[in-house]
Amino acid sequence: GVSGTPGFMAPEIVRGEAFPNIQTDLFSLAVLLFYMSMVHHPLEGKKEAEIRCFDLPARRKLYGTEPVFIFDPNDDSNRPVPGCHDNALDFWPIYPRFLRDIFTKAFTDGIHDPQNGRVRENEWRAAMVRLRDSIFYCAYCGAENFYDADALKIQGGKTATCWRCKKEVRLPPRIRIGRNVVMLNHDTILYPHHIYAVRGYDFSIKVAEVTRHPKHLNIWGLKNLSNEKWVSTMPDGVVNDVEPR
Repeated sequence: GVSGTPGFMAPEIVRGEAFPNIQTDLFSLAVLLFYMSMVHHPLEGKKEAEIRCFDLPARRKLYGTEPVFIFDPNDDSNRPVPGCHDNALDFWPIYPRFLRDIFTKAFTDGIHDPQNGRVRENEWRAAMVRLRDSIFYCAYCGAENFYDADALKIQGGKTATCWRCKKEVRLPPRIRIGRNVVMLNHDTILYPHHIYAVRGYDFSIKVAEVTRHPKHLNIWGLKNLSNEKWVSTMPDGVVNDVEPR
């Protein structure tokens, strides 16, 4: 007899067309992740602001019969209202394009095609790990920003501005290992997830960490924390062994 939590139920449940199942749970998961990221509900925009009595018929219309994603690229009828939905307006542009794209899929295809349009758990998992690896610090104010490779290409290599201090960010070095791109901050740590293809999402032990050169403090590098020997090739072509520790 339990249908779900108001505001988190899939539209087909709100309309009375389905009972909770795997597909509706995926919609609820997307709403939860959007709430955690944007501190706002994905369907509460202009349509919600125009409601004067938030009764059952109003909720059924907003979440069930006429749901529209607040950032739907093809329908601007439910955009966030400045002064009313500021969290959504402030947080949405902070995140990289790949995460915004997956939210857009969840609340456009995921609304119109519950069987095939919903974002699966493994897609969210991959996106959240990628988001974690995209974090870097603003050189001026120290705020955490996200590396957005797609935006960088679109803007012809021009970096964005920090969301907090509005100054142009300076990107730190980054490393590509297989499909993983990790920003190399002063406190970056690499895990088996980054190094071994067969150990995806394994963050149980440290494999490497960014650290200063013990004698030349202006030089930074990766310290080998694994139990295996690394082989490094220097700029002049000299090959060295990097022993554990």
